[in-house]
Amino acid sequence: MMNDTGERPMRIHLARVPRSAMLSLVAAYANIVGYGFAYGTYNHEFDLPLVNWLRDPSLYPNDPITKAFARFPTIFWPIVAYLSHWMSTERVIFLFFLLTKLLFFTAVVRLVGARVKDEVLAACIVLAVALSPFLNDLTPLGASNILDATQTHTSLTVALLIWVGCFLLEGCWVPAAVLCGLTIYLDALFYVFMLFVFATFAVLDWRSRRPAILLAGLLGATISVPWLLLSRTAIFLEYPKGYVEALLAFYPFHLSLRSHEIYELLSAAGLMLAAGLIVVAARRTRVPRDTRLERLTASFLIPVFLGSLFGEFFLTPTLARLQLLRADSFLVLYLILLIQIYGAILLRASTGSPAMTFLLAALAILMPLSDSLGLVWPFLICVFFWARHSEPFENLCRTVARSSRTRSMILCALLAGIVLAGKADADWISTVVILLLVLGACLFVYRGADRSSIIPMSRLMRAVSALALVMIAVGTVPSLQSFWRPTIAPTQLQRDWRAVQDWAKTNTPQDAMFLVPTYPGGFRAFSERSSWGEWKDGQAMYHYPPFKDEYRRHMMPVGYSWGKWMGTKAITETYKHLPWNQLLAIARQNHLSYIIQFRDVICPAIPLFANQGYAVYKVAN
Repeated sequence: MMNDTGERPMRIHLARVPRSAMLSLVAAYANIVGYGFAYGTYNHEFDLPLVNWLRDPSLYPNDPITKAFARFPTIFWPIVAYLSHWMSTERVIFLFFLLTKLLFFTAVVRLVGARVKDEVLAACIVLAVALSPFLNDLTPLGASNILDATQTHTSLTVALLIWVGCFLLEGCWVPAAVLCGLTIYLDALFYVFMLFVFATFAVLDWRSRRPAILLAGLLGATISVPWLLLSRTAIFLEYPKGYVEALLAFYPFHLSLRSHEIYELLSAAGLMLAAGLIVVAARRTRVPRDTRLERLTASFLIPVFLGSLFGEFFLTPTLARLQLLRADSFLVLYLILLIQIYGAILLRASTGSPAMTFLLAALAILMPLSDSLGLVWPFLICVFFWARHSEPFENLCRTVARSSRTRSMILCALLAGIVLAGKADADWISTVVILLLVLGACLFVYRGADRSSIIPMSRLMRAVSALALVMIAVGTVPSLQSFWRPTIAPTQLQRDWRAVQDWAKTNTPQDAMFLVPTYPGGFRAFSERSSWGEWKDGQAMYHYPPFKDEYRRHMMPVGYSWGKWMGTKAITETYKHLPWNQLLAIARQNHLSYIIQFRDVICPAIPLFANQGYAVYKVAN
């Protein structure tokens, strides 16, 4: 079967399967060790109470949030709750965490291995993705996730949909449609994002694969339609007044670009520009291109563009619940893979000026290792000089590389820079170290003044590339300095918060309700008791829109700013400064039994329980 370039797509032969599997395992291992496994924080603050309630519906009596629990349209958490009868919930989620990482990286290895014909370069690309601080953080446009230390139904869905992308790239319509149809039962939002890709590829393949497309559409619809019946209680046609405003007040980053920082927007814009330029560079140099990968990447521009447009000018309740900006989970990943793959292809082709080509390709392959994608702009500069004015750089490399003393000084500077980068938190230091390391690698591959003496794919270059990747990883990801530490150790404040919950579970009745700090959230997770005043409760509005009024009723008395998102630090400080009489009035008016306040806040009452971080007070009748 031919692709759009007229070549047969590269197949992973049986003899190479063990190597591909080994690379997938190494990448998954590196990602887990580098960024760890988080339990009980972030999204788990809402998800773990859901699991508790599914396991025991008698929990959280008279708590309105259970109406949202009952309408959560996913089978993932009910499966977790079911398996939790035989092992701890943490262990169940950790097993899903391992499965998600393996699925994700086997798909990435399959995608990269079919396009990069050199195993060393393919390994560098995959490991750069695994160790990327950028890909392990929130995405710049939709504040979504790609690789995440906190395992959720979304993480598993992303991994499965990367496989769907692989099948579509290979023209395998039926398995792509079947797998995509199944993901609607895990996360319907990300299933919707994938429909844009199916529409794009249907137009592309209609003439050559019409029967397969029709069969795939029939199977996909047959699998997906029952979800509408199973989740009909989660579909709303009428919304409470001010619903969109409530979602924006809770967390605007999924809905509007206006809420993001300038550097996030610049990172996303630079990434899209870099991908466009490297495609143009590949076209001009006539190296093998993969137009299907280009179109797969471009397909996700549609929901992201629509999400940004609607978010600024026409954000209806239904569009707000779709969270189209979160399609950048796929857009960002495929943009980076596209840049890396074409960088490796350019490197193998040895087109243009040798030193500049190596620098451009190295920046492309190592780009994910830059936090906030600080390498985007040096990459763009290199594209410009590579295309037009590369001779001065070539002359500089030849001049500097003549001197062995100069090369030794550069090596020492690089080693010192890596040590500093490992101990510093500033992103720019890591970026500078990467740039210096790549530049040093360019100089070391020169054996003389003759520019033809560079050997683009020599053993020396491979060794330097691999060494650069390992050294940068150790320098910029401090947790890789330990051999195996998957679980992220909680902070002292988190340990204190968990201790408060453990005390509440042991010493209070099941129907007790607590007035808790606005942030952190997740009091219900380990206490198995109801809370009042948590910021994180706003997530329930997505699953049960009528909860909007209840959420506002809880948040306004504790000083929450409804008009503008102020950040978790601001809402924490606001709660700290509430007078004791006001907290007591809130508790009595809403029939709450206990008040939790930060320990460093002086209160006139004597606490029933206290530790370094928090104190629990009984509300007198």
